[in-house]
Amino acid sequence: MGQHRQALEIYVFKLEDYAKAEEYCNHFHKTEDVTAEAAPLSVVDSGDKPSIHLTLLSLYLTPPHGYERRYGPALEILAKHGSRLPPSSALELIPESLPVKELDFYFKGRMRAATSALNESRIVASLQKAQKFKTEAQLMVGEGTDGKSCRMRHVTITEERICGICHKRIGGSVINVFPDNTVVHLGCANRASAAS
Repeated sequence: MGQHRQALEIYVFKLEDYAKAEEYCNHFHKTEDVTAEAAPLSVVDSGDKPSIHLTLLSLYLTPPHGYERRYGPALEILAKHGSRLPPSSALELIPESLPVKELDFYFKGRMRAATSALNESRIVASLQKAQKFKTEAQLMVGEGTDGKSCRMRHVTITEERICGICHKRIGGSVINVFPDNTVVHLGCANRASAAS
């Protein structure tokens, strides 16, 4: 029904079953991922919805009136699902009284995730650069195996060579060479392309 905060409040404060609350978040997160993969990008925008794990963390650290903070389950959520939480929102929830050494694992995990994403983007950029270099080499230098994909292939023009369209001698005319090595006058090629 979309009332996730109310459902989590029941798990955390009424039943005090933190494992079930985490299981609920994991189940919702999995179904949200499947929906995001199936739907087009314009329909699903993950930036509009806060993370369900962040909602659970906020219940632990800023509970409704009359309930105490639950640091143990909050630290467990940070340890297990820290990468799913937006760092700025998660850090705003953490009270100043909590020692930084208790959050050491969270910061290390965030740094590992950021480094991993940076390394992945560098690898993708390097692969794209290598692919671009290979394509440029095939086009400009004439590397290639089939001869048709290269710009620098050779066509020999002799006195006997005739145009493939008008059947006149090529001589010193401006020519156009097609992928199948058919040689035609430039004017004939323009008329042929205009006719088709």
